[in-house]
Amino acid sequence: MSRALPKYNKRRVAIIGGAAALALSGAVVVNSALAGESSKSGSTTNAKTLASPGTISCPDVASQLPEIPATAQAEVDRNLTLLQTQIDEANQRLID
Repeated sequence: MSRALPKYNKRRVAIIGGAAALALSGAVVVNSALAGESSKSGSTTNAKTLASPGTISCPDVASQLPEIPATAQAEVDRNLTLLQTQIDEANQRLID
């Protein structure tokens, strides 16, 4: 006895599989289309105005540095200033 599906069962599996794939892809399309819609029963305030932007908080590395040779002090100061600039820019991007 053959274990292969009879022809009519193969068609049934193909039709059911196709219908399931069509329904799932339709659900994905509908969800993506409605993703930007706001709820009609809720308030119409924008979530961006309700949430705080937060801030970037990094540990203080200047106090944890070992003794720095005088020849490297200028470069270390420059890098610490650059680090603070990067933190300030990241905080500004969070606000915008």
